[in-house]
Amino acid sequence: MQCIKSLISNIRQYQVSPILYKRVISVAKWKTPIRFYTVQDDDSEIINDLCKGDADLEKRLKILMLEVEVMRQDGRPAPSILRKHHWEHILTLASRNQRSSYLVYLWKTQMAKENEKAKKEARRKEMALKSEQVVEKEFPDDLIYGIQHQTLFLRIRDQSINQFDNYRALQAMMWGQPIVIDCSYEQNMVWREAVNAAKQMTFVFGENRIHKEPFNIHMCNVDLEGHFMKQLRKNIPSLEEPWFPLNIHTKSYLDIFPKQKLVYLTPHCREELTTFDHDTIYIIGCMVDKINTEPLSLARAKRDGLKMAKLPLDRYMEWAPGANKSLNINHMVPILSDLKVSGDWDHALRHVPRRKLMETKIMAMQKKIRSNPLAKEEIFKNFNMIKDNRIQSFRKKRVKSKQSLLYDDDSI
Repeated sequence: MQCIKSLISNIRQYQVSPILYKRVISVAKWKTPIRFYTVQDDDSEIINDLCKGDADLEKRLKILMLEVEVMRQDGRPAPSILRKHHWEHILTLASRNQRSSYLVYLWKTQMAKENEKAKKEARRKEMALKSEQVVEKEFPDDLIYGIQHQTLFLRIRDQSINQFDNYRALQAMMWGQPIVIDCSYEQNMVWREAVNAAKQMTFVFGENRIHKEPFNIHMCNVDLEGHFMKQLRKNIPSLEEPWFPLNIHTKSYLDIFPKQKLVYLTPHCREELTTFDHDTIYIIGCMVDKINTEPLSLARAKRDGLKMAKLPLDRYMEWAPGANKSLNINHMVPILSDLKVSGDWDHALRHVPRRKLMETKIMAMQKKIRSNPLAKEEIFKNFNMIKDNRIQSFRKKRVKSKQSLLYDDDSI
């Protein structure tokens, strides 16, 4: 009861005091003073925008603001500034552990930005000191070549390189082969997975435009107000500019392309993609399936009545035990780009992460044995256990396959 009274009194004090607080707390855990600011005017605007007169929601939001303030007072990692969209996401988190993890993520992001800013400032000061140094000349009329001095070459700035890459992507929009990124799986992903999918899509755009023959990327079934697009706008600020070389559609790919040319790439089907067809429009599902591992892409392709194919990964690569054979979209698009140019699967599959392959596991075990010879018996014991488990699972699948197939295309 006493805790509830103190909490209510703190909330009332939080409502009444319209003062700008600025404190510096020195915490031995972080070794450096932590500065944070609590601005009442900004908080009141956030409360009005998010709650819109809802008393219960306003009470809950103020309690969460007080919870974050207590974390700052205790010296625990919490960001100094929280925007409206941050509070909007915090309200959707049910447990304190989820809120704490999200605040730690925001705090680490803020610290990384501050560290990068400090490094840039240090480099700027270092360059300023170097420029002030006088270089000795053998003769007074000698020319000095080097950085910040005379040069034989024209400097190509980052903006010029960026414009050149965008021009290549614009050429692909006119003459390149189309490829579809299906963004209809956002409802099957949690917030963290949607943010990760937006990060992968950022890598896809960046790697595609610097390729020798880039694809004409079409993002279909896009929810413009979803978490995926919100994060993608943060990653690419110029995404919605009229000159930006990327096609974004809210419509389905069936409304844009002829159905007979579409092939859905899914790891759950039987048909393997043996050769690359330059007249085919391949579809890749934009989904991070760390939690939901159901064959959703197979079900989507069967519902739309499309042809399906999978990459011949088992034919060209030896996978490590327990490795997930579902590749990210930032791996799939470079594989198809190299396959389109070279037609060589060994060259195209170099984009598969090495951590999934048996070769990497063997090299790690050899390194472990060399560093600790006593671990040799333990490693071989684990190998025998994995071998026995694989034999048992194979026998179970063989018995079950006599009754029904594990992934029967006609039963989904």
